[in-house]
Amino acid sequence: MATNQPENKKSNKKMIAILLIVILVVVAVGVAAYLLSQNPANPNNGDNPTATPTGTPSGSTPTPTSTGGDIEGASSLKYSVSQTENGVLQGTYTYQGKNAGTANFMMRIDATDSEGDRTFIFNGAQRKAWVYASGEWTDISDFYDMQYELWNTLWGAYTTNLQAWSGVGDYTYTDGANTVRIYDVSVNPALPDSLFEHT
Repeated sequence: MATNQPENKKSNKKMIAILLIVILVVVAVGVAAYLLSQNPANPNNGDNPTATPTGTPSGSTPTPTSTGGDIEGASSLKYSVSQTENGVLQGTYTYQGKNAGTANFMMRIDATDSEGDRTFIFNGAQRKAWVYASGEWTDISDFYDMQYELWNTLWGAYTTNLQAWSGVGDYTYTDGANTVRIYDVSVNPALPDSLFEHT
């Protein structure tokens, strides 16, 4: 009987990790759907034509400037996001990406929200992924495609919005009581590969 306990603990840990991934997928899908529907830089956004960046006249699409660098052409990018609903902070996320636009794209997300503090790492060069939650790293490479697609959709929504950023300071847009603030933007920072690996 005692010899089965370590095996049961491993099985329980694996089940908890899988359950955590399923919950995160559901949350991420909801956030992705929200962000994509709120994309003020997309003139084809018929779902919410009133969503406009702060400081931009209604009905106009801001023109990107080169003041802060070319977001669309950046090979690496770092920025933080805070989401507020009805004045209540829902979460903060720091995104870091390297080798953008290539098959070797690497992405790291450090998140703090109602699920706690978590870190997600996706290494396109290695086709590996990890999540750090509850003080422990878990290899989620078996779910690489599904998890990568979710977080890459969010990355794409934020970087599309940032194309309208002036290149200086924060970029904020609102929709009713919801506010998304993108800040601490760094275009083409030198990001070490070690940020995108778990050893």
